[in-house]
Amino acid sequence: MQYKNMSDQLNTMITILEKNKELMEMLNYISSLNLPNFYIAAGSIFQTIWNYYDGKELNFGIKDIDVIYFNNKDLSVEIDLEYYNIINKYVKSKGFNYEIDVSNEARMHLWKMEHGQGEKVKPYKNSEDAMSKWIATVHAIGITKENNKIKVYAPYGLSDIFSKTIRPIKHDGNSKELYDKKVADWSERFNNLTIIEW
Repeated sequence: MQYKNMSDQLNTMITILEKNKELMEMLNYISSLNLPNFYIAAGSIFQTIWNYYDGKELNFGIKDIDVIYFNNKDLSVEIDLEYYNIINKYVKSKGFNYEIDVSNEARMHLWKMEHGQGEKVKPYKNSEDAMSKWIATVHAIGITKENNKIKVYAPYGLSDIFSKTIRPIKHDGNSKELYDKKVADWSERFNNLTIIEW
């Protein structure tokens, strides 16, 4: 879909996201937990848009809800697990089919080093910095609540999401192998994707 400007894209995106009632309930609930610098990010956002234009159920193919936040005062794995248990309990109580992933982006450089994705990966500055360095431009998207309204963070704009264009983000910690794996996964679930090679 083509739009005159990013403002039109943003308004359209929010209108479509608001139609995904389960996602909105998740956003409202997570907002109530007061996680610092939190977003629901990545797949559940851009795939809701793709499903809408493909005429599919809005949660089709959405495997999980990625919840990110930034707390550089507590880098323990235990606090992620605590938030995971709280949010997962809510998901089960509502009967949603979402898996939950909770990540403190302040400790992701440690996780990446532990998993062999670079010995000197720099710490992120905040959740926005983290999203800007994810694997693809469509992936670098998040929504949060601000003054009781949806706020969208999209460091590379929204055009790639609306045109279903998969474009790599190259930086330390990303790789062709990881990108190709993501591309293959998305290609299995969605049609008419434009793939920009690594």
